Amino acid sequence: MNSGAIINAQIVTVDKDRRILKDAGILWENTRISAIGSTKEIAAKAKELGITPKDARNSVVFPGMINTHNHIFQHLLKGLGCDMNLEEWWPTVIGPTGVVLREQHVKAATEAAAIEAIRTGTTTIVDYFQVHPVPGLSAVEIETAREMGIRLMYGRGFRNFRKSDTFPDELIDDLDQVFKEVEGLKKQYEDLSDPMLKMYLAPAAAWGLTFDGLSETVKFSKAVNVPITMHVFETDTDNAVCTARYGMKAIDFYERSGLLTPEFIAVHCVKMDDHDISVFKEHDVKISHNPLSNMILSSGVAPVPAFRKAGLTVSIACDGAASNNSNNMLEVLKSTALLHKVTSGDPQILSAYDVLEMATMGGARAIGLENEVGSLEVGKRADMFLFNPVRSATCCPMHDPVAGLVYSSDSRGITMTVINGKVVLEDDVLLGMDEEGILCNEQQQALDLIAKTDFSRACK
Repeated sequence: MNSGAIINAQIVTVDKDRRILKDAGILWENTRISAIGSTKEIAAKAKELGITPKDARNSVVFPGMINTHNHIFQHLLKGLGCDMNLEEWWPTVIGPTGVVLREQHVKAATEAAAIEAIRTGTTTIVDYFQVHPVPGLSAVEIETAREMGIRLMYGRGFRNFRKSDTFPDELIDDLDQVFKEVEGLKKQYEDLSDPMLKMYLAPAAAWGLTFDGLSETVKFSKAVNVPITMHVFETDTDNAVCTARYGMKAIDFYERSGLLTPEFIAVHCVKMDDHDISVFKEHDVKISHNPLSNMILSSGVAPVPAFRKAGLTVSIACDGAASNNSNNMLEVLKSTALLHKVTSGDPQILSAYDVLEMATMGGARAIGLENEVGSLEVGKRADMFLFNPVRSATCCPMHDPVAGLVYSSDSRGITMTVINGKVVLEDDVLLGMDEEGILCNEQQQALDLIAKTDFSRACK
């Protein structure tokens, strides 16, 4: 029935008043939070409903984190293509492996990525599935995510322009076929009364789509009410390509195509100037900040303090595990805070609570579900995780719950994860999942994928 209760905890609500409650409890019924109050109050309500509450002594309840940009299939590719920049890494690793990706690989990657997410406090993933060499891969990921109990914002990735003559034919998409697939998937899987899945269009980048292709994508997006997420300003390539191909700056390319809307999630946003930021503000564009992949690929540092000063919504994300090498939002929390402190020279430029808010309510606003998830408030979906610092020497001792999570946490400290009212992790056990079997299968499928890859096809 997706109901439950937690008592004897601290609760970090991430509500508008940033309330942190002590000796508190939370109760949820039929997927939604029905009460937050003192331990005594929640214990009494739980007893009336016949619910046995979880005793969370020494623990803190946080809202589930929202990873606003991922490439789930890349979970098979951890550690490949290290020490390269984006322009080297994509054609060397993603292009060649993407050609041979099949259903069994997608299923294995989705299962393992969901496990890593759940164990690190993530309840919602915005996925950009960027390679589709054969039909049917979208349905495999969507159905597997549903089986694993993770909330999925599914972005159907595509490109209709080849960056070079050697770019694999298998990864160039027919836009009409993409739109037809997205419309079918939306009708088959999306249920906005119970938002465990939401469809997105995920065009590649300025270099991967023609102007007409992007304009057609925007028209289709509006016609069927499917929002768009896209890599923008990740490197200097966007401006270079748009100037050479269209005689305009990238920001003009995006604005004239109609891409920039309040529903649009702009991913990376590293190489942006004040004018670009002002245009984003004018259109209320939402931003997904991916610090770890930006650092690993040496793309640069997104001007997050300037985004926040302008009043833009900023969320944070892992990006794919082929560039980040993990699907762990706890790492992203700490990296976000430290990156901007050191680049600004200001230790207060982003506080621990600021970063937590970006990972929760920032993500919720980015995906248009701020009234459903992102904070612990009565009426919202029961998406949360329990953090117990005494489970790990890394996490212990804890004086401040938010600082403890952001600066001193690891997955061992997360003992319980609840998604849409369903407990999926409890006392370090993934419920209804053969974790060891899933990970062993992922290892086998990762090796199978690499064995089938012809790396001589790398498109330089």
